[in-house]
Amino acid sequence: MLKVAILSRPNGCFPNVISIGLADLLYQLEISSEIFYDAIPFLMRMLPMNEKPAHWSNSLHYRIYNKLRYYQRDKRLLKKLADFDLIVVSECLPNSLWNNYLAIEQLRKKSNKKIGSYNDGSIDVAPGHRQRLMSMSDKGDERYDFNLFVSEVIEERLQHKIRNRAVIGLNLEHAGLGPIPKEEFIAIVDFAQQGFESYKDQQLNVLKGLGIKTIVLEGTYELDEIRRLYKKAAIFFLGSTETFGLPIAECLACGAYVFTPDSSWPMAWRLDEHPVSGGPGILPECFKVYNSESELREKLTELIKTYDSKKTPLKVFDTFLHNYPKFYCGDKKALEELLNKFSS
Repeated sequence: MLKVAILSRPNGCFPNVISIGLADLLYQLEISSEIFYDAIPFLMRMLPMNEKPAHWSNSLHYRIYNKLRYYQRDKRLLKKLADFDLIVVSECLPNSLWNNYLAIEQLRKKSNKKIGSYNDGSIDVAPGHRQRLMSMSDKGDERYDFNLFVSEVIEERLQHKIRNRAVIGLNLEHAGLGPIPKEEFIAIVDFAQQGFESYKDQQLNVLKGLGIKTIVLEGTYELDEIRRLYKKAAIFFLGSTETFGLPIAECLACGAYVFTPDSSWPMAWRLDEHPVSGGPGILPECFKVYNSESELREKLTELIKTYDSKKTPLKVFDTFLHNYPKFYCGDKKALEELLNKFSS
């Protein structure tokens, strides 16, 4: 029986959440797995000292210090990985493909294992990321022996199946997220993002003018803490463009509408057969798209009039589940089909 090692990050970040969901899908398939939550720094420390990191600024002295400080710990982790058949690296796009950031090639040589990636989606459907990667002589999906993707859409849609690649979605079902009655009509405004300040100002101005109770995300949160906020929310405001957008999935799972000033912002969520990078897209009713401050005010006013604290969250969740079942339950079949290629 296969044993899968999942290399991830700690805390409630995207790689952490998708790793937990993957481990649950593997459990359902009766495949043994273990998550190593501090493994991304391990992969950074494995880089040879003569290879200057291209995407992080730590000095040579700092990297040497870290290599010595964690030498025994890293040695034990590498020894543990020998007990597994496959290794999956959970990381965001494009981080997983950067040269001199994660020591994928060194890990492959030292472990003699097949190494896969689990991230947002294929670089083949992210022309913006791909252009930046190629300009820095970074890698493509072929860096890994196999690829697992959350979405078939990033900036464009993946139009055909490619060997040793599978879209397995996002498994949130195990996390206890679901639509519950809302005690109040609460809006959550996403974290501030540089270059998108005017959108946040517009959102806050309208919410204040309508007297809507608002929670503005800032600082850091534990995973359970931020999910408790999502469960309270009736609506969630995007703060910027998203390659995938884990908060979108978690808020929709909790029955909160997602407001966006542009239908292209939630890139992976567009339903178009042939979405255009940066262009307008088709989104279902669980999203609310507005194009101006006055339109936002109108849409919020209308929503408040018709909002039912019990029925509306269920309606939002049902729309989410109908259009994006793989973003809630994952795709166990697609995962199984890919892993069967490595079972012999």
